[in-house]
Amino acid sequence: MIKKLTLLLTLVSSLSFACGLHQDTGFSLITEPGSLEVFESIIETRRNNTLNNSNKPDHFQLFTIKSTLAKPNEHQINFSLFEAIKGHYSKVTLDNGVNITGRDTLPKKDELLVITELDVLDALATKAMTWNEVKENNLLIINGNKTEIAQLEHWFSTLHK
Repeated sequence: MIKKLTLLLTLVSSLSFACGLHQDTGFSLITEPGSLEVFESIIETRRNNTLNNSNKPDHFQLFTIKSTLAKPNEHQINFSLFEAIKGHYSKVTLDNGVNITGRDTLPKKDELLVITELDVLDALATKAMTWNEVKENNLLIINGNKTEIAQLEHWFSTLHK
């Protein structure tokens, strides 16, 4: 009961400041398949400080993520990012380096979509967590077609090689 109450309070306080895809109503709860499970797992992982980056500002996390993703890899692929707690959508593209920009539209149903938070991608980029640890702890889910999901998973699994 306490865990659910904590999750609800965190959800309300976090999402009241969330982008909500720039909606006018102020409070908006956007979910994607698997996002609530990722949401809960990230809250628990942050509580345990497993990501080891709780005081690292978002712009430093973005720099680390972009630097790691920019390393040449034959499995690189464009994808969208949904931050499960912030409720924010971004597009990750590989044009002239790695660009991570906010989206003004929802991704299409079959579009490659990573559901997580920046601090999880940062932990993966800095080797604080391995791809297997991220997956086993349900900190990231990928939605889309099977071929693109497999390509992205392979890319993420080789980030540290």
